[in-house]
Parts: sequence; structure tokens; C-alpha cells
Amino acid sequence: MALDPIWKQQLVLVTYGNEFLNQDLSLQRWLHHHIFDQHSFHFRDLISQHLLAQHFQIWLEGLKKQGVQRLSLHSSSLLNDEQNPNANVELLPFAHFIVSHDHQKKQAWIFGKELAEWYNAENDYEAPASQQIQIRRETLWRYELNSKLIKRIEADLLQPKWDDIDSYTESELFLQKPAEGFSNPELLDTPYYGTQMRAESEPTDTVHLSLLPTDAQADYAHSSLHRLDALDRFIQNKIQNPYHADGTVFSPEEQLNLRHFSQKTDDLTAKFIVKVANHYKTARLTPVAVATASPLDTTKTENHQAFHHKKPTSTHPHKAGAGGVITLIIITVAICLLAYYFGL
Repeated sequence: MALDPIWKQQLVLVTYGNEFLNQDLSLQRWLHHHIFDQHSFHFRDLISQHLLAQHFQIWLEGLKKQGVQRLSLHSSSLLNDEQNPNANVELLPFAHFIVSHDHQKKQAWIFGKELAEWYNAENDYEAPASQQIQIRRETLWRYELNSKLIKRIEADLLQPKWDDIDSYTESELFLQKPAEGFSNPELLDTPYYGTQMRAESEPTDTVHLSLLPTDAQADYAHSSLHRLDALDRFIQNKIQNPYHADGTVFSPEEQLNLRHFSQKTDDLTAKFIVKVANHYKTARLTPVAVATASPLDTTKTENHQAFHHKKPTSTHPHKAGAGGVITLIIITVAICLLAYYFGL
């Protein structure tokens, strides 16, 4: 299953939401964030099905009043062993879910939909086109986490090793054969906005902001999201147009490998998003040390020094030999004088 773009709204809710909860970032600065255009979120309790909030502004203000200190994002695979406590709600298989943290408990916020008791078809009911709502409506359901799940959640909050993550994604994605021909996007060094272009029909009060608050420097996070996004489009284009440069069609094996690689890209991107959502403020690589002096200059200096050292070493044997001869003459003369004196 392809990675649903709803993760972009989740990422903004977590990153900007944390700034609101802990740094007093005004909601008015990002309430009209462009990523929420054509989206509507409701927040309900999974057990009672009571409506808790009809907009993320009400949701965040309510969380803050209740003492919630942090939001985090996690892979939905953590919930695979859990049983849905409400058969009237179908939980949707999106890649991520949000967790709110306070002093006493942690609560998950999972996408799902209510099931109509009088409708039994497998497919969702589709109203006539003239009666359809043109925005995407989603509901997040509150579910209290048990101690086992809390331990899994806390593992995601450990500081990631960004150098290792970078090496791994480079090796497993960008250096693989399906990625041959991929080039970095032109906007690599700019904040990641999550959209390709400005919509002509967008509301006039729309505010274009990056998916991560730019108050913190997170260049590596932004550039990586750009690259992963561009790689996904590159692979999808290959899947839809399976032709080599010479016009020949990809073999069935090559096309299958492309689809597998696309799924791998989605999986690793989903995991990277978790790291970015929870730790984007530390997302930077260890600087590589660069030599300040030219290797050529160093070699030249060493050779120059070696050249000057040769002169004294070449003259030392000569001086030592002259001194030895003089000493030998003096000793010989002294022996002769002693022999003459003692009558030898």
C-alpha cells in the first residue's frame, strides 16, 4: 500500500503542536497552514465515541489545559497486536499515529471511521456527485495506551544516530539499481513544504509554511524529505513509463523489482518521518574534517627540509676523518718521546 500523504498533516500537528504546547508558539502563526487546506479533522474518544474536538485548534487547546507536555509520531505497526475495543469504528491502516504525553498517561490518536449499522456493503457508500463534500474529512480516535505499548513508544523517543541513518538510506535507496538516473531536486537546500506548486483556488488566508518549524535549524531533515519525495516520484514515473533509454520495454522482472523498490522506499520513508517528527531539532550530520593546508605544499616543504638536511650529514664524515688523523699523529709523537726518554 502506497504511503498516504496524510502523514504531512500529522507531521505538522506534531512539530508545530509541540511548539504550541511547550514554547508558547501562537496558533495564529500556523492556524492557516497550507497543508490543512481541503482537510477537516474531528477528534473523538474510541470507547464512548463522544466528540472531543471539531478542529485541531480546539484539540490542541484542550490538550494544553489537560497538562499534555508533548506530542510524538509513531509507526502504526506498533499497534498490530492490539484489539480494537469498539466494533463500531474501523481503524484505518495509515502508516502513522500520534501520541499525546502527560504526567500520568499516554494516549494514541488513530485515524478511523464510524460504521453505519444499516450499511453492510464492503465499499464505502458514495453519494451523488452533487452531494459529495469536496474536502477530505478524517477522524482521530483517542485510545489509552497500556504499559507494553508505552515501552515501545519510548523507544522511538531515544536520540537517533543521524550519521548511521544517512549511510543506511543512501545505501539502501539512492545507490540501488532502480534509482539509477536519479538526480537531486533543485530545491534541495530550501525548506520542505510538502507540495509541488501553489494551488490557484486556495483560500486567500492560506499561509505557506514548511512542514517543520523553521525556528530550529534542521537542514538535513528538510533536504532528506526533498530527496525521498523526489525519489518516490522518480520511481513512480518509471513504473508508469517502463522503457529504457533505447525505447525497449522493461522486462517483467525489472518491472516487479521496481514495484518492490517502490514499497521499500515507502517503508523507509515512513520510518524516517517518525525520526524527523520526534527529533528534527537534532537532525544534522557530523561535519567531515577538511585539511586546511594543500598536500602539495606539505610535500614541497618536506622535500625542501630533506634537501637542507643532506648537506650537514654529507660533511660530518669528512670532519670526523680529519680529526682522527691529527689525533693519531699526536699519539705517535708522544709514544716516540716516551720511548726516547725511557731508553726504549
